[in-house]
Amino acid sequence: MLNLSRLAESKLFKGLTEEELFDELRRISFLQKTFREGETIIQEGEELLFIGLIVEGSVNIVHISPSGKQYKITTLKQGDTIGEAIVFSANSQAPASVVAEEKTCILFFDKNAIMKLIRSNERILRNYLRILSDRILMMAKRLKESTLMTLRQKICNYILEEYKRKRSLTIQLSSTKEQLAELFAVERPSLSRELIKMRDEGIIDFAGKTIRIIDLEKIEDIVYSKMAYQ
Repeated sequence: MLNLSRLAESKLFKGLTEEELFDELRRISFLQKTFREGETIIQEGEELLFIGLIVEGSVNIVHISPSGKQYKITTLKQGDTIGEAIVFSANSQAPASVVAEEKTCILFFDKNAIMKLIRSNERILRNYLRILSDRILMMAKRLKESTLMTLRQKICNYILEEYKRKRSLTIQLSSTKEQLAELFAVERPSLSRELIKMRDEGIIDFAGKTIRIIDLEKIEDIVYSKMAYQ
């Protein structure tokens, strides 16, 4: 059974009376589902054809590394929405996984239902636009922060992307060290010094244009710790 008073407090339906909300919801189709603690709700890379509204509980947005380790990006709570910035995108694949932090109830609305809601009610349209605007501002903030990555983080991110693409701990570089230095916006000697430090610390080994990953988990920690927002 729907808890209309709780839904009316959500970001999507804020400002609507329970009567108005009931009237809007009876015109559309939606799915209500409950998830247990630790259950994966959305898998990274999965196509999103809906948005979710958290009615009760909370979820963690996580990156799952190639080795299976989870890195939390953020937590969404009651009243928050999931997937609102992705569902109408040309690329609607989920950029991260969504995992229930506790017992969680979510309402799912497909594209058609969302379109009907925002066409029929200006308040819902404004709420949806506000949610999108807040998401864009948050992403802009994180993009700015990502430019502060250290050289080691840039190297590890590059190595990790190559590993995911080739599925091999041994990576043949397609670029010269001069080209990599240019990519990372540093001088070649700085790149060489950092690679040597990483080799001395047992993270990688390298010879010529070949890099061998020694400690994949350490590389993941260096990369994903930058993405984790507790």
